[in-house]
Amino acid sequence: MTDQARTSRVLVALIVSMTIGAVVLMALDNGALKGGAFSLYRLNGLPAEDFVMKDLGEGVEISNWGRVEILYSNTTSGNALDVSLWRSLRGDQRLDAHFVICNGQGGELGHIQPTVRWKQQEQIQSAGIGTIRICVVANGVEDGVKVGPSDNQVLSTNHLVEFLRKEFNIPDSDTNISRPAGWQL
Repeated sequence: MTDQARTSRVLVALIVSMTIGAVVLMALDNGALKGGAFSLYRLNGLPAEDFVMKDLGEGVEISNWGRVEILYSNTTSGNALDVSLWRSLRGDQRLDAHFVICNGQGGELGHIQPTVRWKQQEQIQSAGIGTIRICVVANGVEDGVKVGPSDNQVLSTNHLVEFLRKEFNIPDSDTNISRPAGWQL
């Protein structure tokens, strides 16, 4: 057998096995492919509807929400508990956010954590509207350089915003969805 024939057979076998593997994985996936096959949407524990509504406190009525704001924690690491703790150590009130999007340092990268404010459906008023705030752990200073959100954090945040928008009939406008300057859609 020549080297060229052997190489061709190995290449064909590789393509066939990869195709079969992909078909098997897609058959085992029982959810919608909202972000594409095997996307971060599935790997990060999303979709948001799987946990957002079930994390509410017992007997808590869902608030009337009309706006979503995304803001940065101005820290290089943390999770919902850490960011809240750091704020209280600085003399601030508890965390003014309903969700925290982790950056891999203090919580899994892109992981969405509901806070006590969300679980109790405590409204934050912004522009006179009940506002859901999402705190993205980012924009801290690392070696003198500002650090923005990772692609995973942006993806998780955008999926959460899209779910909240649809769940609470929040229009997709700059008035109702506030994003930091330069936010990737």
